[in-house]
Amino acid sequence: MSNVAKFRDFLTREKIYMNELKEDDTTFFRAEQKLKDGWKVLLVFAFNQNENVADLFCFNVAELKNPDKRRDVHTLLNEYNANFRYSKLYEEKGTISIRYSYSLEGEFLPDLAFRKLIMLIETAEQVYPSLMEVIWS
Repeated sequence: MSNVAKFRDFLTREKIYMNELKEDDTTFFRAEQKLKDGWKVLLVFAFNQNENVADLFCFNVAELKNPDKRRDVHTLLNEYNANFRYSKLYEEKGTISIRYSYSLEGEFLPDLAFRKLIMLIETAEQVYPSLMEVIWS
């Protein structure tokens, strides 16, 4: 059974709803999720064409609308990235997101893979207050 099929079956069995899409030889699953403060993020679990690499994203963790704050926000992102082992934060066109990628070697365990996606939500919850403090200061 393919890794995509294993992940799909896991989601169905656990009654977790994620949209499945295929684009440019990448199959991905996505779902909106609210952080504790009500801010909405987009979770994405993507398989490459060979299903041997997973790219996980938590998009839209925060928005940087004031270009004068870019340097301070990037300094904070660099601090987090130096201290976080897996989750990596980045800013692209004013949107701050989190990414985690890993190789799918050996047996693919969808429940473990999903827990890695949950790790991104937990990271977003952790960094959001500090990001907002810098953005609003």
